[in-house]
Amino acid sequence: MGLSFTHYNPKLRKQKMKIQKESHVTMDYKLSLESGEVVDKSQPNEPIEFICGYSQIIPGLEKELMGRKESESFQAVIQPEDGYGEYVSELIQKVPISHFPEDLELKVGMTFQSKSPQGMPVTFVVSGIDNDMAEIDLNHPLAGKTLVFDIVIKSVRQASQEEIEEINSMSSCDQGDASQCGGGCSCGG
Repeated sequence: MGLSFTHYNPKLRKQKMKIQKESHVTMDYKLSLESGEVVDKSQPNEPIEFICGYSQIIPGLEKELMGRKESESFQAVIQPEDGYGEYVSELIQKVPISHFPEDLELKVGMTFQSKSPQGMPVTFVVSGIDNDMAEIDLNHPLAGKTLVFDIVIKSVRQASQEEIEEINSMSSCDQGDASQCGGGCSCGG
């Protein structure tokens, strides 16, 4: 009866999983514009959670996260084409004010949600009012902006099969392109 022993290596036990497709990631973030204006951030003790590779966050940030590990802190600068897309002037449209609820006092800056012809949620902002017409902007509010993320990765683990199946059962946002999402879904748009 021969016994064999292997040397215990504590470094192997402490290795942290690198973020890859199908990693469940929990992180804190602060999103700023190049000007330094903070436009969004996770709340204290309420980090965001998502599964990498399923368009739940903007493509540029997902790319920056790949290969990183739990406890890493970093800053990522995301260009518009890897964030919410370029600003598209053709997405400014005029609609009759009669399309809005009668009892509503319509004002510039008001945000609404509607549905696209494909049934996807679309968020828009009233950008102007002229007599009986409202000008609406269908661009994402952060379209055309360079985004600066300050990230702290809280945890990384392999997503469970149930978590992956849940994502796959949800409706996609324009075939996974978060930059085209009008908001109201889990793709980060």
